[in-house]
Amino acid sequence: MRIVHLAAGAASMYCGACARDAAMARALIERGHEVSIVPLYTPLRIEALGELPVTEVHLGALNAYVQQLTGRRLPGPLASLLDRESLLRFVSRFAVSTKPSQLGPMTVSVLAGADGRQRAEVERLMQFLEREARPDAISITNSMLSGVVPEIKRRLGLPVLCEVKGEDGFIDALPQPYRDQAVGLMRRNADAVDRFIAPTEAYADTMATYLAIPRERVAVVRSIVDASRFRRPGPRPREPFTVGYLSVITPRKGLHLLVEAFTKLVREGRDVRLRVSGQVLDRRYWLEVRRTLARKVPADRFEYLGGIGLAEKVALLHSLSVFCQPSIKPEALGTASLEAQAAGVPVVAPDEGVFPEMLGLTCGGLLFAADNADALAAALMQMMDDPTKADAMGAGAAEAVAREFSGPAAASAMEKLLDSVVAHGGAESGEDTL
Repeated sequence: MRIVHLAAGAASMYCGACARDAAMARALIERGHEVSIVPLYTPLRIEALGELPVTEVHLGALNAYVQQLTGRRLPGPLASLLDRESLLRFVSRFAVSTKPSQLGPMTVSVLAGADGRQRAEVERLMQFLEREARPDAISITNSMLSGVVPEIKRRLGLPVLCEVKGEDGFIDALPQPYRDQAVGLMRRNADAVDRFIAPTEAYADTMATYLAIPRERVAVVRSIVDASRFRRPGPRPREPFTVGYLSVITPRKGLHLLVEAFTKLVREGRDVRLRVSGQVLDRRYWLEVRRTLARKVPADRFEYLGGIGLAEKVALLHSLSVFCQPSIKPEALGTASLEAQAAGVPVVAPDEGVFPEMLGLTCGGLLFAADNADALAAALMQMMDDPTKADAMGAGAAEAVAREFSGPAAASAMEKLLDSVVAHGGAESGEDTL
């Protein structure tokens, strides 16, 4: 089967959704399918080993922004210049904005698809799909890109699968009236989607309600982790007890909560270290976090690694006693926590979002009361005070991730969905957990 996957590029940022997209594409290719990844907005950062079939960027961020301001596309040569991958990567290093407060009008316009201000870019994408890609089916990385689906159905008549990966949190943070307008457009677009795909049962329930669709239209396909790439060659480090964080640095990811818990352990005389990696998205927030650390923690107890690649990420995970994903908003994927467990590192995570279901499968860590620094500190102390149990958690988690979150299992589930929508031309009845 020839499949085109529309993926929202994250440029230079570490992106769990991008990791899932790349892993699924590779797994489907290994099963004999022809898969092309089409980045939207910015180029992708793909950590998968080897080459993946990635096309040029469509709906380029610079052109989309110009059209948001003017309602028109620039002349051909200038528009092509703005879509160059090198320029988009360069600009994204300085001008990435993920703040919903700044993106309301653009979000609504993109969700409007052919009726929005980026209609010229939507037309360009349709022409590419019709004349060059010519797929049998299309998958989309999340429902914030669903504005193109009605036009795909009208022009190409192709089956469309749409993943859902946490976009409700972004949409709910939009200022009014953009939030309600965006939800209305997502629900309109949902009528044209054949099947939705969620990473967990809980999130499938959430998004069925959010999109006002029957629950049976949302299948569950678990994330993929290539456990072999993260496998630890030796025992989990116990001393010094080292806590790790790997995510973008912005308030909703909760680094401040981890720092508060960490400083509590330091005050109690615990021999602990904190290693942090991730691209800074909110500089004011990051400065406040650094000031807190400077006031309360000896300099040799904390290390910031910046944004890192795959090899450095594996090395970071292998250096940790425990991994923490302290998000104060529910996470839909939790990719970094899965990768940590694949490396034999037990995790500490909030008791909401993906984590109760994830840790129920892997038994690879402890849950703490969300947005509660004292509860997080207590969970870290449990890991520290019972190293034998923590070792067992990490070892068991590595086996469970390799078994429950494998590429072949997820690709088989996706293949089943693709076969059903291609064969029947639309959604099937019945609820799937795959």
